[in-house]
Amino acid sequence: MQLIRNSMAFPVDNFLGLFIYALIYMLLAGLIATLALHFIPNRIPYAIKSILVFIAVTLSLLLWWKTFFPL
Repeated sequence: MQLIRNSMAFPVDNFLGLFIYALIYMLLAGLIATLALHFIPNRIPYAIKSILVFIAVTLSLLLWWKTFFPL
């Protein structure tokens, strides 16, 4: 547990910290997009919902990448 805390304290210095933050970003983006699509009253096909969740997760990963590695 101490290893995870240390890696999250300085995520740019190690791969584990970067992976943990990327995983958190992907989970939150997927959860938020899935919940938003679940509570929308209109009927959207499952394939379109999956594509929208994929886009949200991909955008969150790009945002995560720009946060840790700005140009």
